[in-house]
Parts: sequence; structure tokens; C-alpha cells
Amino acid sequence: MDEKLQWQITPFFDCWKQRHASISELDFSKQRYEANLLLWGALDALSNLWAKSIGKKEYSKSGKRTIFDAFLARYGGDVFQLVSLPDVWSRIDQGDTEINITKGERIKLPLNVCEFLSTIGERRTPNIMDIESRQTRSISNDLTMDNIISQTLASYPKTNRSVLEQWLTLSRYGAIAYKEIRNAYIHEGRPGKRTHDFKLYEWKERPTYQSWLYSTPPIMGFSIEFMLGVLKRCIEKFEAEALELQVDPAPD
Repeated sequence: MDEKLQWQITPFFDCWKQRHASISELDFSKQRYEANLLLWGALDALSNLWAKSIGKKEYSKSGKRTIFDAFLARYGGDVFQLVSLPDVWSRIDQGDTEINITKGERIKLPLNVCEFLSTIGERRTPNIMDIESRQTRSISNDLTMDNIISQTLASYPKTNRSVLEQWLTLSRYGAIAYKEIRNAYIHEGRPGKRTHDFKLYEWKERPTYQSWLYSTPPIMGFSIEFMLGVLKRCIEKFEAEALELQVDPAPD
């Protein structure tokens, strides 16, 4: 590897490791708001730098929410391959079945695909008398993007895979976190209405639901403690790939 390029790349990521350390040193009981702003701002900035360097061929024309989700799906761990099924159901119920293909051009999912997705994951109508329905949802109840696409294509093989994947992306964990936490904190000064900050089971190790098994729309939480581990992983994985590909992600 070019030694000069390595000396450019390594200090860039050292700075991000220092930012991670500074966020980790905050007192979350008193500075949770500040920690969230810094944490989600760091992930957002890194994802954009990644899209302009390593991901530029695939994501140069994508929206920031898609870029943020793709960054977490690539480096953040397997959990960010998951799609929130209650979010899928909710979007179908609300008639949100279109995506932008190009500027000014929108395409709608076929009716049969929408009907299939509206019940995928053995969806049931919430019932207060049904004990199972009143269980708190877990991420283990959700499916990966590939799983959903495979099931859909098996039932409806003529489905446009690319269109389906783009539509499902907005229900993937990274995209939900971008909308409900990153956007809400930065633009509204508070977490979104569909997120929570309660210390539920394994809240430090993974995202958590505060909604019932089949409730829509879902209420999801991404704790600072969990996301700090994700940020650390993203920095390390991004650095490793930048060094391997000999790509300097630092802005000009």
C-alpha cells in the first residue's frame, strides 16, 4: 500500500475514534440529549463521507436516509439487515406503496405484492384478550431484507426485485433510526414519536420495541449505549475497507 496514502487515512479515522471516546465519556444521566446529537451526527457525517468515497458508484445519487441505512447495513452488524415488519404493515395499511425511481417518476408496488406484504410474518389483528398479541415485540420477530424478498419472489416471481428492495429499505432499521432519531433530534430537538428510550430487555445490546407484537406503527428504541458500539464498529470497518481499497475518505 502507498505509505503516504496510509498516513492520510489513519489520522482521519483516529479523529473519529477520539470523537467516539468523547461521547462515551459523557454522563448519560445528565447529558443524554447532547450525547444523542453528537452520536447521530457522527454516524450521519461518516455515512455521507463513505457514500462520497467507497460507496460513490452505488449511492452517489441516493437520498441521505438511504445512504445512512446502507452505511449501517454494511458496517453496523447483522441487526441492520433486519426490516421492521410492523413498519411494512403500517405503510401498506396507509397506502404508502410508491417509491421514486428517478426525479419526477414514481412507481407503485403491484396490488398482489402489497396484499402479500400486509400479512407477511404471520400478522394478526391485535386483540387485548389475546395474550400473545399483548407480548412486547422483539427484533427476533422481524425478517431480513433478503428473506422478505425471497418469500415475495417465490409467490410472485414477476415482481421487480429492485423496486421491492428500494421500497423495503425505508422499513429497515437504519432508515427508521434516521427518520425517528437522527432527523427528530437535529430538526425538532427531541426524539421522534415512534421511538423510545426505556431500558428494556437487552437494551444495551440491540434495538428494542416498546410496542405489542402486531401493533402498528411500531415504537422502536436505539439506545446510546447500543449505538456507541455500532459507531465504534462502523469506524473500524470503514477504516479497514478504506485501507484495503486505498481510498482516502477525508473531504478535500
